[in-house]
Amino acid sequence: MDDDAVIGFEKELTWRLLIVDDEPDVHRATTFALAGVLILGRQLEFLHAYSAAEAANILRSEADVAIVLLDVVMEREDAGLALVKTIRKELKLTDLRIILRTGQPGYAPEIETIHDFDINDYKTKSELTRTKLYATVTAALRAYEQIRKLDEMAFYDRLSCLPNRNKFIDISDERLANASLSNEMMAILDIDDFSEINDALGHQQGDRLLQAVADRLKLELGPDAVLARIGSDTFGLMGPAEVVDPLRVLALFRTPFLVQDDAMVVTATMGLTSLFSGGVCGRDALKDANIALKRAKKSRRGSFVFFSAEMGSDIRERVRLLQSLRSAVESERLFIVYQPQIDLVSGAVIGMEALIRWRNEDGTFVPPDRFIPLAEASGMIVAIGDWVLRMACHELVRLQGLGLGDVRMSVNVSQIQFRHPEFLDKLNAALLDTRISPNCLELEITESVAMEDAEFMLETLHGVRQLGISIAIDDFGTGYSSLSQLRQLPIDRLKIDRAFVSELGGDVLGGHIASMVIELGRNLQLKVIAEGIETPEQASRLKDLGCHEGQGYLYAKPMTSPLLKEWLQARGAFDSI
Repeated sequence: MDDDAVIGFEKELTWRLLIVDDEPDVHRATTFALAGVLILGRQLEFLHAYSAAEAANILRSEADVAIVLLDVVMEREDAGLALVKTIRKELKLTDLRIILRTGQPGYAPEIETIHDFDINDYKTKSELTRTKLYATVTAALRAYEQIRKLDEMAFYDRLSCLPNRNKFIDISDERLANASLSNEMMAILDIDDFSEINDALGHQQGDRLLQAVADRLKLELGPDAVLARIGSDTFGLMGPAEVVDPLRVLALFRTPFLVQDDAMVVTATMGLTSLFSGGVCGRDALKDANIALKRAKKSRRGSFVFFSAEMGSDIRERVRLLQSLRSAVESERLFIVYQPQIDLVSGAVIGMEALIRWRNEDGTFVPPDRFIPLAEASGMIVAIGDWVLRMACHELVRLQGLGLGDVRMSVNVSQIQFRHPEFLDKLNAALLDTRISPNCLELEITESVAMEDAEFMLETLHGVRQLGISIAIDDFGTGYSSLSQLRQLPIDRLKIDRAFVSELGGDVLGGHIASMVIELGRNLQLKVIAEGIETPEQASRLKDLGCHEGQGYLYAKPMTSPLLKEWLQARGAFDSI
């Protein structure tokens, strides 16, 4: 666009100024004084009201009024100030600049009124010569322009020029107040794998794709839909159910997006909720749509999920459980139990596994498969895992001090712990502080963790081995291990998952899988331990297959430290007491 075009465009824009006065001469004089004047690159457009009530009606129907030139005393002594209150409190026109004028100086507003209602200026009519009127209006317009720019920064996305998250919530609140819009839907649309697009093609190309998506959604959904950019790669949609129809919206992604001559094929996932599904505000509705989106990203990627009350209950239960977990950590309601591990040939105790438990204040227990994933998701597992490691090491050192032989302590390590940058340092510190012999400590990681990021795993596992600690792969057989990768890992032991052990009695396939794991361990010169042994038949079958070690209810349930001591003593595991 050339300079002349820009100038011509600017001249077409005007500042809208509402003159409110019950004297027609004041209207004529003001218009005459400012007519044809260019202020900040624009001319003035005059609107006229001869009473406070008329002015209020104009402001309800007319958009983008920048300034109100308002007489303080009109049909009533307080008419002007009453209109100010209407403007700020009822109409909520906070950007609008107000200049009060009066021919009766005795009716000047209080300082508190000027402050509370953000009055831009106050002048007597005798003060407002043409030059002073120009200066006053110019100052007010500068303030108005600055406020509007700040609003744009606060409520609009610079890349797409769409409303941002805050504005989207404000609009939804306005719509919730309108009962006639009960058919309204709210949706969050997330572009799948957008971070990978940014990594592969660069952020500039990613931004162009976002703009192309925004343009298509705006064009196809039309004026009945509210469209906003509420996250880096997420858009908010709001409108009638027939417009914010997930099938219709997702169909728009079947056609590639043309981005600088590149046809880019992308998919999107949506979470939707009814705007009037019970939420009291737009923020609640957006939260519900986000819950539905997360469910869709997990199980229906590239498709959509509608929010249901059950989803909200699940989330609230997770939040409640997380708060309870934090409280349990602080009040020491987490504790450790130990399950002995047995040599299947000799029957001797060769180790024990440390397992964390959580007892509620009412004495009930929270299952580990409920709270451990929550601890991992919240990051609390790092501190909890460090505590378990140290407590387990202290327990073994204590038992060895009572005469327990050279047995090992197995401690589970989560993926979050294992990937923590200070993991090896914390592990070494635990060895030094507890004075446990490193060859008596074994760390268990799951098969899925072991197979992730081969280079990182190899480096970290070698770091563990250099400390003298052994490594076991837990739940083996439940994942998708690469045998070539498994051979490279410095591990000592494979643990057969309890699911395959429980099938040994009658399921041929279960027996085959257990046999395959044992054979694999033999070929890789690894020890094999089975968990979840509950019957003598299972133990006998595992021993016949060549499994070295086992643990389960057949031998002992997980026990607290005092009960473990009694159990070991009863088996004669101590050299002396």
